[in-house]
Amino acid sequence: MFSELNDYIWFGPGNPPKGQLMLVTDSLTDGSFLIHHFLSVFLKGGHKVCFLALAQSFSHYSAVAQKLGVNLGIARRNEQLTLVNGLDFSLQLMHDGMEESHKDELMILQCLKDDKVSVRPLYNIITESFAQDHQENSGSRLILIDDLSVLISLGLTVQQVMQFIHYCQTSQPDATIVCLVHSDADVEDDINLSLITHLRHQCHCFLQVQGLGSGFSKDIHGQLTIIKRDPDGIRPNRNQPDRTLQYKILDKSVTFFAVGTSSAVL
Repeated sequence: MFSELNDYIWFGPGNPPKGQLMLVTDSLTDGSFLIHHFLSVFLKGGHKVCFLALAQSFSHYSAVAQKLGVNLGIARRNEQLTLVNGLDFSLQLMHDGMEESHKDELMILQCLKDDKVSVRPLYNIITESFAQDHQENSGSRLILIDDLSVLISLGLTVQQVMQFIHYCQTSQPDATIVCLVHSDADVEDDINLSLITHLRHQCHCFLQVQGLGSGFSKDIHGQLTIIKRDPDGIRPNRNQPDRTLQYKILDKSVTFFAVGTSSAVL
């Protein structure tokens, strides 16, 4: 179950680690179940979350969270969750002539339209979402991004995306950052590959979700490889073995098991 996965991901027992960058990639399968997992774990733990949702609508995330026992609507009203709907802001940029009543609205993705504009407005929203509770809240904080591939597809460069991640890390040094990047093995995308390479060098935990090489199986939906890194060089035991698990996605949870130990093959 997901509780077992947490033991593998975190560097130790207890609350989620602070100040770590976690990279999720998926190839020939959908790794977004990990996005939903991190979102529900932090909210259930009473931690504050800033969610940059670029891939799906709020209603989609809300429906999945409901199955996991989390009400995103209540979390937003209680200001525990700040959700930046990237789909709305992307659509906003398609209209050159904005209505007069919306002229003063902040266009946080203006950088997609004007290469002279930086990604700073985007990260400003994240810092503002944590500003009020920075002094009071001693719990963990999560910056969740689903997914960075969208920013590349919309025209941002790898340098701009990495600059954005750097802004988040330096302005929120105690926050955990989890970002998803799609990386299908059957698609040649040098820019996306370059982004993943840069992120891998900086991340503390690399979660690689892959489909089965043998094809579809109703009992095993894919496998997850967990690679822990120490980019800061501060942990005494830096070299930890990679861990590979297979998983099956259920209606309200995900079951993980060691490779070859599924009930279907035993």
